[in-house]
Amino acid sequence: MAQRNFGNTSGMALGTLISRITGVVRDIVLVASIGTGIFSDTYSVANSLPNIIYILIAGGAINAVFIPVLVRRMNDDPDQGKAFSDRLITLVALVLGSVVIFSMALAPQITNLYTTSSWSQRDLYVASIFTLWCLPQIFFYGMYTLFSQVLNARNVFVAPMFAPIINNLIVIATSLTFLSLHQNQPTTTSVTNTQIGLLGFGTTLGVVVQAAILIPTLKRQGYSWRPRFDFRHTGLGQVGNLARWTIGFVFVNQISFLVLSNLATYANVITTNNNGISTGFTSYQKAQLMMMLPHSIITVSIITALLPRLSRQSHHHDLVRFGHEMANTARLVIGLIVPCAMLLFIAGPLLGQLMYGHGASSQGQGQAVGQIASMFALGLPAFSMFYLLLRSYYAQENTKTPFFLNLAFNIGHLAIGVSLFAAVDTRFKVAALGFGYSAAYTATALVTWKLVSRRFSEMTQARIPVHVFKSIAASAAAAAVSWAVHVTLSMVMKSASIPSLIIDLAVMGLVFVATYLIVAQNMRVISISDLRGFRRVT
Repeated sequence: MAQRNFGNTSGMALGTLISRITGVVRDIVLVASIGTGIFSDTYSVANSLPNIIYILIAGGAINAVFIPVLVRRMNDDPDQGKAFSDRLITLVALVLGSVVIFSMALAPQITNLYTTSSWSQRDLYVASIFTLWCLPQIFFYGMYTLFSQVLNARNVFVAPMFAPIINNLIVIATSLTFLSLHQNQPTTTSVTNTQIGLLGFGTTLGVVVQAAILIPTLKRQGYSWRPRFDFRHTGLGQVGNLARWTIGFVFVNQISFLVLSNLATYANVITTNNNGISTGFTSYQKAQLMMMLPHSIITVSIITALLPRLSRQSHHHDLVRFGHEMANTARLVIGLIVPCAMLLFIAGPLLGQLMYGHGASSQGQGQAVGQIASMFALGLPAFSMFYLLLRSYYAQENTKTPFFLNLAFNIGHLAIGVSLFAAVDTRFKVAALGFGYSAAYTATALVTWKLVSRRFSEMTQARIPVHVFKSIAASAAAAAVSWAVHVTLSMVMKSASIPSLIIDLAVMGLVFVATYLIVAQNMRVISISDLRGFRRVT
């Protein structure tokens, strides 16, 4: 059993690492193929819609209610949850299949809802065709989620972690094929229907294979799906009561996304008409992903290991230990995430040039993506802390408070982002949306911190605000030293070639990390033992 657990853990870690690497490569190749102009926005918005609709219709319910019930039924039922799994997959397949058909019939209207009215008829047509190609992903996202959870309940974790890698590889191959067919910067008027179909088909094929590749593993585990339609009195109806706040949480996020996608696509029209550097929805999306990478590697890894302990302590009403766990985790997350945010803030434009400044894009467009990422970096520590603090509510089965906190964040994000968007110069409109995101998360995280601290005095005793200040000070010192090194290197190399960017970023990163570790240890922000603890977690 110990060997099997070790194999699962090692396989999951390897799968996660490869998935993240191939995901970054996928984004780099995709932007090199489609650029960051209006054409790229038609693709990016269309490819976002299936995920949005899936999460809105079923994702919240599946994750909040159905999956916990599924795991319990697999442990308690004589048939190891076989009948329940069959009913659940049948129900979700019927719902999502119907949603796909309905949404495909309304593809132009749905696309129009999420995009600026300043688009030309051709822009909207191309986006609508992409949407038609991408909408079937809704069904396969649901199937992948359910197949993964059925396997996880049977202690099979590796296959679901590796499946997204196949998806990434298919999208990479599709993007390279498109690049070979359309080597100039593509526009909505220069691409053919065949080229649009290639991108749309390849993108959706990746999601199809991601789900389908789990079927052989399910069969090897002794599970074969058989459609069942006897849904009454089986426990599936709990979703209405148990998941309503989670569904509301998701709904609020989607309203915010709708407004932001309209603004970002409009910003790209303005910059294109003014012959400026294209920055729009694609730029916003890729910049946000740059910010999310350290969060997913560090914060999510730490909290994934923490959640089972929090749930046990909550179940046994051991609130003192619960508070200590939260405080210690907060200190570790802050000590690791604050320097990542500072490094991304100063190196964002260079990193954007390296990742997104080639092919159908340009160095100026890549740099613009990096500048937006720098704005997102300002809110990264708050985002990670908010993510951690919400888990204290979820561990105690409280989904109501997170809903209202998330509502406050979205109101703040829209209020700040829209105001700045209207006020700043065309070049900085999308960056203003990123700054609004950071400012709103900072305010929301502070409020959430106050609320959680009232419930757990251990959080106050841990002097987290002092720890944050020390982390910022140590990170600022590291940033000053690494920036001085960057300025020196820039004078020596005098070019922005790929090798120069790699050398510049590598040296900056090494100097930053070394300086931060020295200063942080002297200020008692973080220690080598903390880093070893994080290594064990991941």
